Amino acid sequence: MIVTNVQLQDGLCQAKLIKKIGPDCPSGVQAGLDALAKTEEFTQILLKEIAARHLESKDVIQCISSIYWEASKHTFGNDSIIAIYEQDHKMKERAVLAAFLRMQSGWLYNLEWLEGKSEG
Repeated sequence: MIVTNVQLQDGLCQAKLIKKIGPDCPSGVQAGLDALAKTEEFTQILLKEIAARHLESKDVIQCISSIYWEASKHTFGNDSIIAIYEQDHKMKERAVLAAFLRMQSGWLYNLEWLEGKSEG
């Protein structure tokens, strides 16, 4: 996954600005992702990702609390597009990442992203 901490922090700042998460949300990227994961909007998107990928809900949901750590293992480059590569993440992790990124796709200053196989 090509993404920087700055991109994720910017996305979480925007989530606070548009009141997707409260200003009292604990600091830290994973804490912000955990707060977003509790929203109805995220839940609906995640359920669609789970169904589309034929996964078990319980297996996917347990990934949420460590998704930032897992994603950071595959952080490299300085591309403006976030890429979720098949070979870098388990299917359940890709479902969670895609749900977060799909959720913010409708926001004013959304992060551009793609999912697929690496070209390299």
